[in-house]
Amino acid sequence: NLDDIREFTTPEMYAEIKLDLDERAGQSARTEVSRIEAMVVEAVEEAGRQVVSVRFTGEIIEDGASAAPFDEIWHLTRPASGKGGWVVAGIQQAH
Repeated sequence: NLDDIREFTTPEMYAEIKLDLDERAGQSARTEVSRIEAMVVEAVEEAGRQVVSVRFTGEIIEDGASAAPFDEIWHLTRPASGKGGWVVAGIQQAH
């Protein structure tokens, strides 16, 4: 649901995800997370916002295939003061 994705991502991250979905031309994909671990690797405050980087590792099953490992770092931000919850600002593959 694009409305849900928009709510939990920065405008730039939303644009990237929407572009990826548009390129699929309506083809559906199913991803199941079969194992996941998370670890905060960095938390900073800069330019009036808080930024936390979380490393996710585990296994996923895509479209019924065999489980495959994944290792990603998700960068989340929120305003340092005032209203606003955490939103995903970027996802990078860790190797």
